[in-house]
Amino acid sequence: MTATQKPRVMVVGPWPPTKGGVTTFMLNLTGSMLKDRFAFVPFTTSRPPKKNVSDNYGYAAMLRGGIGRVFLGALITATHVVSFPFELMFGRFALVQVQASDYQAFWESAAYVWMAKRLGKPVVLRIGGAFDVFFADSPPRAQALIASVLNQADWVIAQSNIAKGFIEAAGRRGPIIVVSNWSKASSIREVSRPPTPTPTFLFIVGSDARRKGIEEVLAAARILNERGSPARLHLMACTDALQAELRGLALPNITTVEGFADNARVIEAMCAADALLLPSHGEGFPNTLVEAMGCGLPSVVTPVGGVPEIVSSGGAITVPVRDTQALADAISKLTDDAPARLAMGTAALATLKDRYVADRVLPPLAEVYDSLIEGRVT
Repeated sequence: MTATQKPRVMVVGPWPPTKGGVTTFMLNLTGSMLKDRFAFVPFTTSRPPKKNVSDNYGYAAMLRGGIGRVFLGALITATHVVSFPFELMFGRFALVQVQASDYQAFWESAAYVWMAKRLGKPVVLRIGGAFDVFFADSPPRAQALIASVLNQADWVIAQSNIAKGFIEAAGRRGPIIVVSNWSKASSIREVSRPPTPTPTFLFIVGSDARRKGIEEVLAAARILNERGSPARLHLMACTDALQAELRGLALPNITTVEGFADNARVIEAMCAADALLLPSHGEGFPNTLVEAMGCGLPSVVTPVGGVPEIVSSGGAITVPVRDTQALADAISKLTDDAPARLAMGTAALATLKDRYVADRVLPPLAEVYDSLIEGRVT
């Protein structure tokens, strides 16, 4: 490697057309200010997306796309695993960063970590998804294997200090760095929201609707409708099947239903909304919440994953997981109190600017890269 060449970093994970938090992190990373110092090279682990599946959580999720997709996905994954060591050997990479989440995706990532280490490459392993739920649900032998995988990597990236504690409790003995998700400068908006008696609450459903709290949102919508609440709900990123189901429910306070959209449209919807709903059963460090904060949106959230850390300075109402009544009450509270919505949105934006922007988040990661590359340069 000459002095003028950037160190090559292979970034392993589900690249587009896959969508979701892990993909968003990788896109933001490779497009960030670090691209001036490091040459990021994608290695995709993506498989064909499931169609009209609203429950993508747990081991059984791989069967929900149909038997044809299972075989195709297995074939594509085998191709990735076989090609990986050859690309790594001949690509002159200085280090490898592997994105891991939970359940089967974790074990697939473990294979890439193992191969990279066998080939003498420094490895950074980023843990996303609802890792705490995944680890707690695993039997003792699987937990021991999870700990072994965590200790294969030279460094582990946690999404929050809360997540760091989970990873340490799972058996990680080596260094851990906290690198949260962050908002791109282009996504931060100073939005003027005049008080309205009919505020709109935005819910980003996605491909894992049940884990995101779709059942609680619909139940809360029924309660609000019975109360005569003027609150309005806007649901985005709905599968075709869910859109049809919502039309069949004919709930008058669900005023807008959309399918999947690009990030620009999501930011546009956030700027038009008055609050965000994130009543998830499990999270890592949700990009949706970070982006909403960048648009000055107050939120109604559940205390899962890194969410309590994100909203610790205000900007959100926290309700218990699966508590439909509490969710409806929080929506009612924000509906009836426009000054509170404004104050919470202002606090959320201030927190975002102070903690979750690139120049706060990324410099420590660059230091980790430098330390590994200086120790073992290809």
